Amino acid sequence: MMKMKIKIKINLLLVALLVAAVGQAQEGMWIPSKLDDVIADMKAKGLMLDAQDLYSTQKSSLKDAIVWFDMGCTGEFVSGQGLLFTNHHCGFDYIQSHSTVENDYLTHGFWAKTLKEEKPCPGLTISMVESIVDVTKEINAQLAGVLPEERAAKLAALKMEYAKAATLPEGKSWAVEGRGAFGKEWQTAEGAYSSFVREYNYGTQFFRIVLKTYKDVRWVGAPPSDIGKFGGDTDNWVWPRHTGDFSVFRVYADKNNEPADYNANNQPYQPKQFLTVNAQGVKEGDYTMVYGFPGRTEHFLPSPAVEFMVNDQLPLRIAFRDVAMQVLKDRMETSDKIRIQYAAKQSAVANAYIKWKGQLLGLKKFDVVAMRKEQEMLLSKTTKIQPVQDVDSLYREYGAYVLATSAYSEFMGIGPELFRFSMRTKEWAEMAKKESWTKGLAEEKWAEVAAFYKDFDPLTERDMFFEMAPLFVSKVSGRLEGQAIRDALAEAEDDWGGVLYNMYENSLFMSEERFKAAFMQGDFKSILNDPVYKMAVALEEQHLSVVAPKYKLFAQELEKALQSWVSIQTNQKTPASKWCDANSTLRVTYGKVGGSHPKDGVTYDYVTTTDGILQKNASGNPDFYIHPQLDSLYRNHIFGTYGNNGTLPVCYTGSNHTTGGNSGSPALNAKGELVGINFDRSWESTMSDVYFNPSICRNIMVDIRYVLWVIDVYADADRLIQEMNIVK
Repeated sequence: MMKMKIKIKINLLLVALLVAAVGQAQEGMWIPSKLDDVIADMKAKGLMLDAQDLYSTQKSSLKDAIVWFDMGCTGEFVSGQGLLFTNHHCGFDYIQSHSTVENDYLTHGFWAKTLKEEKPCPGLTISMVESIVDVTKEINAQLAGVLPEERAAKLAALKMEYAKAATLPEGKSWAVEGRGAFGKEWQTAEGAYSSFVREYNYGTQFFRIVLKTYKDVRWVGAPPSDIGKFGGDTDNWVWPRHTGDFSVFRVYADKNNEPADYNANNQPYQPKQFLTVNAQGVKEGDYTMVYGFPGRTEHFLPSPAVEFMVNDQLPLRIAFRDVAMQVLKDRMETSDKIRIQYAAKQSAVANAYIKWKGQLLGLKKFDVVAMRKEQEMLLSKTTKIQPVQDVDSLYREYGAYVLATSAYSEFMGIGPELFRFSMRTKEWAEMAKKESWTKGLAEEKWAEVAAFYKDFDPLTERDMFFEMAPLFVSKVSGRLEGQAIRDALAEAEDDWGGVLYNMYENSLFMSEERFKAAFMQGDFKSILNDPVYKMAVALEEQHLSVVAPKYKLFAQELEKALQSWVSIQTNQKTPASKWCDANSTLRVTYGKVGGSHPKDGVTYDYVTTTDGILQKNASGNPDFYIHPQLDSLYRNHIFGTYGNNGTLPVCYTGSNHTTGGNSGSPALNAKGELVGINFDRSWESTMSDVYFNPSICRNIMVDIRYVLWVIDVYADADRLIQEMNIVK
C-alpha cells in the first residue's frame, strides 16, 4: 500500500512536469532584448523573422511600432501618420470623458472625419521603448559583500547610477531625478525621455529601460457599445466571444517629430516603424505572436502563497466586488446620465471581479496548491527548500495584515468616492496656507474638481457606503481597519441609516454648489471639518499607523524569500525558470491559433463569426443588443471584401501567454503583420497568472478583418483605411 501511494504521488508530479514541458513553447513572456534565447524555437514554430527584426537598437524594428498606452495597456502604430490601435476598453475612460447625454459616444460611437475633429485626451500618454539592457551582472557585482541592512539603500543608488548611464540622442542629457511609474528615474529636462532600472523576478535580475513619451494623443474613433462592448459583463472573460474590442487614437508631435504638450499646430507623429495589416485572415495552427506590456504574473509562487490566495485573499476581494457591482448595476439603470457617469468605473470593477472568480475556479479545479506541494516535496529530496517554509511562516504571522490591506484597498479604491476625493483637499489647504488663495488660483484648481463632479452622483455615493461599509467592518478586525466606522455606528446606536445621515446629510462634498462656494472662498476650515473628510482621514491614519508598517515588513521579507526560491528553481533549470514574471515591461509571447477542450464534453472552435452575434441577440439579453443598422448588415451579409463564404470572422483564440496589460497588444503572424488585437482570455485561462496550462489557456483576439470592416463598411471612415498598408 505504501509503495502504491508513493507511486501515485510521483506519477502526479510527472504529469505536472510533463504539462510544463509540453507548454514550454507557449508559456512565457520573453524580454525582447533576450530573444536569442528562444528564437530557434520561435522559428521552429513558424516565425519567418530574425530576433533583430523584433527588437533592435541599431535599426527600426517591430518594437518601434509597439507602445505603452496610458501606462496600463498596449497599442500599435498602423500608419506612418501616428494612427494607433488599442482596445475599446483601454480607451474607455477617454471615450467616457468626451461623452454626454447629448453626445453619447459610449452608445453610438464616434469617428472623426478630419484631423481637426480628432479629440484631445488630456493626461493620456504614449510611451515607446528605446532600449532594454541587462545590467544584472554589474549590479550584483557591486552588491556583493554589502550588509543586509545596507542593501536597500545601496541598490537604490546603483539603480539610479545605471539609469543615468543610458545613452541619449545627440543634444539630450539627463537633467532631473523624477518619479515615474516604477519609482525614481532619470528624465530629460522636457520630460520626453526617461531611464530607470527595473527589477525582475523579485530582484534576481535587473534591466535598464529607456522610454520616450508623447503627451499629445487624440481620440480618432471607436465603434458603438453594441460592437465595442458587445456581450457586456455576460461575456467578459468568456469564450465564445463576439466583441469588436478596439478603438483608434493618433499621436501628435511638434514640427521636429518630437514629444510636445498639446498644441493645435502639432502634426501627426511619424513612427520609426508601423505594422502592415494583413486582411487575409488566420486559420487553426497558424503561428501567432503577441507583443506588448503584460502587467503581472506570479508563476514562481510556492504552495503557501497560492494556498493563501485561494482560501483567503481572492474570496475577500470577490466579496467586495460583488457588492460594488450590484450597487452600480442598480444605480446605472435609473438614468442615462448615471449610466454614462459610472460606465468607466463599472467596467473596471467588473473586469477584476469576473477575472478573480475565474482565477479562483481554475486554481481549485486543477488543485494548483497540491501540484506545487508535490513539486516542492520532490525538490526537497535533493535541495534545501527553506524559502518555502519561510513563506509559510510569513503568511501565518502576517496573513491578517495582508487581508486587512486588501480590504482597505477594495473599500477605499472602489467604494465610496468622496473618501478618496476629499483627501485631495489637504493639498489645496496647504497651498492656501503658503500662498494667497486668489480667485485666479481657485479657478485654476477648480478645473480638477469639476472633472470629478462631472461623474459623481450623490445617491450612488450613499448606496455604495451603505452596502460596502458593513462588509468592510465585518471582514476586518477594528484593531486593524475601520474603527472610525464602528465608532460612527455606535454613535448612531447601530443604525446604518443614522450613520449615513450623520455623515452625508450636511456634507459639503455631497453638493457641487456648496463645495464650490467654500472652495472658491478658500474656506478650508469648513472643508477640513467636514464629516466625510474627517472619516477619510481617520480611516487612512489607522491604516498607515497600524496595518501599513506590518504589511511593508511582510512584503520585504516575502521578497527575500522569493528571491531565494527563484534562485533555487533557476539553478534546477526548470522550464518555469527560463522566463521572467510579467512586470509591465515590454514582452513577446508566441503560440498557435487554436481552439481548446476545457472540460469533459466541451470543445471550443478557434473562431467566431457574425452568425454568433445574431444568435446571441435572439436571446433577449440586453448585453447582446444590436441596433437595426448592424442587424441589417449582418443579416444581409454586407461584408465588403472582409467576409469569406458569406461569413465575417469576429474573434479567434490562440495559445499565447497573456495577462492584464496585454490588452490592445497586436496579434502578429509569422511575418510580423497585424492579424488581430488581443483583448481578453477565456475564463479557464485567468489562472494563467499563477499557473499556465497549455491545453486550455487561450488568449482572445478580435480579428483584424472585423476591425477593418467596422471602420470601412460600417463607419465609412475610408480616410483611415487609406492610411494603412493593408495586404488583401
